[in-house]
Amino acid sequence: MKKLIVILKCFKKLLFEFSLEDKILFTEAFFLTGIMRFKILHVPFNKLKTKLGTYNEESAKEISKDEYKMALKIRNAVVNTSRYTPWESLCLVQSMTVQKMLSRRNISSTLYLGVNKDEKNEMKAHSWIRCGSMFVTGGDGSQYATVAKFCK
Repeated sequence: MKKLIVILKCFKKLLFEFSLEDKILFTEAFFLTGIMRFKILHVPFNKLKTKLGTYNEESAKEISKDEYKMALKIRNAVVNTSRYTPWESLCLVQSMTVQKMLSRRNISSTLYLGVNKDEKNEMKAHSWIRCGSMFVTGGDGSQYATVAKFCK
């Protein structure tokens, strides 16, 4: 019940306080997180990775000021939307969503996959995305060993 109230407040804010561009970005992020979550659950990773971009390549470290502004808007839309999705929208869902939204706007990015061990010595996986010199979601990945990267 509390989550429903929070979601309704979020939609109220979205409807009355956000610009049209932000409304479009939040709506796009909402639907794409659902699609990406579905793909993660139902598409074998060998097939999924072909859609993530060029394997073992990285995007440029410098992009234009306008591209940075758009990357930040997309980050805000995806991170904030992910808090309210009825499905789990953790790091890989967010990274794939951001990558898709950036790609639709012809902005290059690199999606990273990494692993480390936690305090119980159990393997943990993480995903993060970089656009230019900005880490858009997932932090900078410095605590993880990069096992794959995909440029799109």
